[in-house]
Amino acid sequence: MKLSKNLILITSASFFFFYAYHSYLILPIRIIDLGGGEHDVGLIMSVAGASTLFFTPISGILGDSYNKKYLLFFGALGLSITNFLFIYFNDLYFSYVILRFFQGCSFSFFFVSAGTFVAENIGIKNQAQALGFFGVFTIINHALAPTLSTYIIEHMGYKNFFIVSSVSAFVSFIVLTFIKSKKPKLVQNKKESLRILFETLKDIKIVQIMLVMFLVGGAFVTCLNFAALFASNNLVKPITIFFISYTIMALIMRIFFGWIPDKFGQLKVCFPALMGFGISIGILSFSTSYEMFIISGALFGLSHALVYPSLYSLALSFTSELNKTKTFSLCSLSFTFGGMIFSPLYGYVAEIVSFKVMFLSCSIIVTIGFYFLINKLKSNVKDVI
Repeated sequence: MKLSKNLILITSASFFFFYAYHSYLILPIRIIDLGGGEHDVGLIMSVAGASTLFFTPISGILGDSYNKKYLLFFGALGLSITNFLFIYFNDLYFSYVILRFFQGCSFSFFFVSAGTFVAENIGIKNQAQALGFFGVFTIINHALAPTLSTYIIEHMGYKNFFIVSSVSAFVSFIVLTFIKSKKPKLVQNKKESLRILFETLKDIKIVQIMLVMFLVGGAFVTCLNFAALFASNNLVKPITIFFISYTIMALIMRIFFGWIPDKFGQLKVCFPALMGFGISIGILSFSTSYEMFIISGALFGLSHALVYPSLYSLALSFTSELNKTKTFSLCSLSFTFGGMIFSPLYGYVAEIVSFKVMFLSCSIIVTIGFYFLINKLKSNVKDVI
């Protein structure tokens, strides 16, 4: 796979953007410190998902009609401002809810535009590998951002944490100014673009992929929101060990084995990867030691590293050039919706019963769901197998 200047720039900008965004994976610790409970963690963290639900389809429509570079600008600058404003507020059910809403808005415009931009700047034969490479810079920050942020908070306080995350998003904005991007050649008016968006939803293959993404997102966000608290409750240090283990394995897979979905077929790779993804959460539910958190995180990372680019690339392969941003946004929307539903729901389960029951029930539900949905999708995509 040849790395173009645009691809290098967009992945570099993504690194700083996702550092700024994923730093807030440790926000649950702050919420608990301010007097909140596990349910409050799930609800406040899911607000970003609720915002994304609204803005993702909008970003998909705008991305197929306008220069994606401007949407990337909006996302990076919006996140920088929002993160900075955390300095001045500490009320859980007013300021934090509003700020998380704007974080989700910024994420929607950046992520959808960046992901589609990557797909458009690479050949179809290497699309999954390119999306995987793009995802590397997201994955790095699932471990780097919360780990470094924990250090900053412990030694310099929350104010400096908010400042660093804000500056990181602004650096992303600066990098984006060097990207060369053009307005789509065939511009759709808003009415036509909206009509095509709904027509895309009539494709049973896209809908089935969206359902899989819903379960992936629900399980993924639940693990990211509660893994650190679970480790803390078990007196496991560092509390970000799950993130670190997940990140290292995911990076190994993306960097050295990112070609697997393109070579063997996205759907063939998806089935075992999704089964492993569900099982990893089951292992996490029984994790009470440093070693168990490492094992669950490693399997989680290995599986997710293959699932994410495979599903997105598969969905884009069913889509015309005019509608790739819309399809990408629909998959992202499903992923986010899953996280928004699962996170507060399982926050209740953790608060009322236990983290163990929360993770175990999540594992069982998504694994069974993956099994039936992928088998259904196989019957509709025989030519892909």
